Amino acid sequence: MVQEGEDRVLLFTYDYEAGATFDVVSQLEQGTSVRLLQTTEGETVPEIPQPDEYNGYVVRNQSDSGPLEPTTVLFVRGQTLGVDDSETLSEDASMFSSRLNLFSTSLE
Repeated sequence: MVQEGEDRVLLFTYDYEAGATFDVVSQLEQGTSVRLLQTTEGETVPEIPQPDEYNGYVVRNQSDSGPLEPTTVLFVRGQTLGVDDSETLSEDASMFSSRLNLFSTSLE
């Protein structure tokens, strides 16, 4: 479980919802995480010189009404999450990599 103030969490800009609570569905294989954190040409970006430092997860946002939202992917550096963990995204996010379309935020 990631503690407040610890390493960053990355997610694609179109998947970010301020204050959203999500459940961890599964962990991505390391090779998949690395590929997703590189350009389509397989190059690293300056913001992520070592994409293998990040663990990737498939997560599903919780919903108060109706079925659960679609699954999305997020990346955590320096910590691990467990399957079935529930976490909440911070209300604050900033652009992390415009080339990869990633926001940086934290977990509350």
